[in-house]
This record gives sequence, structure tokens and C-alpha cells, in this order.
Amino acid sequence: MIKKKTISFYGYVCICLLTASMFTSIDVWAQAGDRPSLEMEVDPLAYLLNGYSLHTAVTYSAFRSSIGIYGIKTPGFLLPNDAFLVYTSGVDLKTDYFFRDLKGFYTGLQLTYSKDRVGLKESNYREDLWGLNIGIRTGYRCMFGKRENQYKGLYLTPWIALMYNPSVKTVQHRNQQYQQASWVPFPTIHIGWRF
Repeated sequence: MIKKKTISFYGYVCICLLTASMFTSIDVWAQAGDRPSLEMEVDPLAYLLNGYSLHTAVTYSAFRSSIGIYGIKTPGFLLPNDAFLVYTSGVDLKTDYFFRDLKGFYTGLQLTYSKDRVGLKESNYREDLWGLNIGIRTGYRCMFGKRENQYKGLYLTPWIALMYNPSVKTVQHRNQQYQQASWVPFPTIHIGWRF
């Protein structure tokens, strides 16, 4: 049985702002005439958590936009009720702004459409909870390529996001209950290659 909260006005405003920022940053790139660069990256922590990760990005001017897919098995100590298993997978869109060059600190917005597959550890029964999340993020890019070569090559990016779930759901099975969190901090590190 799923109890669902509807998306609030705040949730819709955040979704609209993220979408507008992505299109605005693409327009800025077109006006500036900078040559875009392609990047591919993975999240090694996802693989350690029995999941996967693959992201593709384009950098232009002082901006970077990416799309990615991911999946992770949430560790029990992070769950509000450790009687449950949760496997999260989905797709995300991100747009970041670099404060200085293409390396160093940046900040951005993230929009994620994900599925939480939730079920009791001792049961085969599972429920899929679909949701749209929005968040802010910040991180630091360590570029190992040379500046005169547009930093082509390997890079490392530790980052953290604070994600908001405007439609929190609750799963009840037998005498146990699992409730999604409204706010979720998400720290990780990505390893990538800049072409």
C-alpha cells in the first residue's frame, strides 16, 4: 500500500527553474561561440554499492550540462527502517557553473527521475516508487590534463548534492513501514575523461 503526497507549488517552481537554467546556459554558449567539449564519467561508489553509473556531459563557456543513468543498493544503515531493501535507479540532468576556468569549484542544479524498488528483506514482494527530485549541488574538479590542451584527459570530481523529493511516499508491508525522505544529502566522487 502506497501513501502519496502530491508535488507542492515549491516543487513545480524548482523544476521550472532547473529547466530554464539548462536552456539559458545553452543559449549563453551559442552566443559566446565557444567550442564545446565532450566528457564521460562514472561514479565508482555506485559500483561498490552493487549498482552502475554512466554520465555524458558537454562543457561550454563557464557551464557544463550532463545526462546520466545510475543505480545503487542503499546501505541498510542509511535506511529509516533496516527491515527493508531499497534499490534506486534512474536518470539525471545536471547544469553546473564554474567560478574559474573548467577546474576548481563549481555549483549547479540537478533534476532526477528515479525509481526506488522497496521491499522487506524476508519477502519477495517489492513496490516501485517513481519520483521526480530536484537539488542543488557543489563540487571541485581536479583536472589532470594540461590547460593549453583544454584539460583533455583524466579528471576527478568529488561533489555533494542536497536533493528534494516533493512527492514522498510510504510503503507498508506486513507490520513494517518505510517512508522516503523529503531531503536527501548525496555525497560522491566521479572519475571522468575529457575529450
